[in-house]
Amino acid sequence: MGTVDEKQQKQREYWNARSRTFPRFEEGDDNYEAGMLRHAAENGVDFNGKRVLDVGCGSGMYTLRLARMAGSVTGVDVADEMLRLLREDATAMGITNITTVCSGWDDFSSDEHFDIVFASMTPAIESDESREKLMQYATGQVVFMGFSDRMLSDVMQGLHERYGITPKIFNNAQEMRAWLDGKGIPYTAIPVKGQWVVAKSREELVDSCVTTLRDYGAEPDPHFVEAHVEAFRDENGQYVERTDYVIEMIIWQKR
Repeated sequence: MGTVDEKQQKQREYWNARSRTFPRFEEGDDNYEAGMLRHAAENGVDFNGKRVLDVGCGSGMYTLRLARMAGSVTGVDVADEMLRLLREDATAMGITNITTVCSGWDDFSSDEHFDIVFASMTPAIESDESREKLMQYATGQVVFMGFSDRMLSDVMQGLHERYGITPKIFNNAQEMRAWLDGKGIPYTAIPVKGQWVVAKSREELVDSCVTTLRDYGAEPDPHFVEAHVEAFRDENGQYVERTDYVIEMIIWQKR
């Protein structure tokens, strides 16, 4: 079994590789992130003027939206390349109230506490200790988004079959609810079901597929992957991946 430092380095390398093709902030009120923040607002979460901690912030798709409402946002992520993208977009947008911290969640430490702790789809929240840490830094609400099942990508399905891979089941939403139930903490759970539709260049989609397969321990043949993705080319020459998802937003108040 590797050390904590080795585990974190492996995570950093993986997510830095993913940053090459990872989605970035998009303007608009009709996209996925805007919709999820509406769900939060409809269920009593008010980010306006608040101090917010964004755990596993990635490239900042939520961080930048939150910063437009919040007094300040601290974005924590293990991948320095993800944070570089976030800072690049923040500079381009003239947003100056974001602080970034390159750290795994287990190693994160701060003297500051936050009105709202926000964590979306992050694999960093995987143990009771990591869940308890969300509470440690919150003075008000915690907003957690987690998967309730496998993510089913039309592109990856054939590659999983080719390399004998059983896709991971992501059940961190159920695990979070079970933990809260065990603590006797009341919460609101909002189920959200849909499909992500992401257009990429051929090179980006191949890169994403190869990186994902390697994370499962496979050593894919790039020529096979290149041929495989051709089936997903649209009339505009873009390569479109469709991923079905089932997500829960879970909101609770620090007691």
